Amino acid sequence: MRYNKKFQEILKRLEHIDDEECQSLKAEIEILSEIYKKKDERLNKIIKISDKQQMAIVSLHEELDSYKNNLEEKVQEEIAKRKAQENLLFEQTRLAMIAEMIDAVAHQWMQPLNILTMNTELLAIEAYKNNGADPKTIEKFKTTFTKQMDHLLSTLDNFRSFFRPIQEEQEFSLAKAIQSVLNLVDDDLVKYSIKVDFDAKDDFSINGNENEFRHIILNFISNSKYAFLEKKIEHRKIQIRLLGKEKKLEYSDNAGGIDPKVIKTLFEMHTSTKGTKGTGIGLYMSQQIAHKHKGKLLAENIDNGAKFTFKIEEK
Repeated sequence: MRYNKKFQEILKRLEHIDDEECQSLKAEIEILSEIYKKKDERLNKIIKISDKQQMAIVSLHEELDSYKNNLEEKVQEEIAKRKAQENLLFEQTRLAMIAEMIDAVAHQWMQPLNILTMNTELLAIEAYKNNGADPKTIEKFKTTFTKQMDHLLSTLDNFRSFFRPIQEEQEFSLAKAIQSVLNLVDDDLVKYSIKVDFDAKDDFSINGNENEFRHIILNFISNSKYAFLEKKIEHRKIQIRLLGKEKKLEYSDNAGGIDPKVIKTLFEMHTSTKGTKGTGIGLYMSQQIAHKHKGKLLAENIDNGAKFTFKIEEK
């Protein structure tokens, strides 16, 4: 616009000059002025359009930032909701396990309590018949009583320690952790005729929470027991092997294997080996516990059963 005014000033000065060359120059300047005017108008339009586009871009950026902030808030809210839901499911599964263990403990206590009751009655009968019990009988009764009471107390200690929370990580033996689970469910295994072959010769230790790790083994056994009963397997076997050199634990059964439809997503939330009867949280929780112990759980089908492997992941 500024240069267009200059052209106009030059043209005014040339208006009163009759010189032919000046008139010719005037004509050329007028043409240039017109060309510049059009280009100037076009440039102004482009600038205005560009300004509008810039404003639109700025507005879009502001709107995008607003959406981004809202999205981050919603994501955080959803994460918090999911964590709360997972914690609730974990707690429900934990309570279900406690209920199952209480049932196992109650079953374990029935036999020694029945033995104590029977021996007490026999002692009372002998004392009544003989006007006093024989010292040998009393000594035998005391031995039996002490043995059965020790069994009851040992079962109770195992149960209490199994669910006692441990905050600090510590090194523990896998053989010891697994054996404590087997001791706790021993009578349950006998009740359902489940034979366990536990090879702990190549034991190894890891750092973590022993009580949490026990839940992995307990969950495996619980799933095997369910499969044995559901599929009506007669000869029920579980094999557990420790491979210290490879830092691996292998657990297998002959309970018919895992449905191929779910094996790929077996350790994901809401995937259950028990169909609609399961919560789909047990193996997911077991995988999370494995990760906490710097390991990973793998699952595969083998002849007539399933195989689970816990393996320490290399750094």
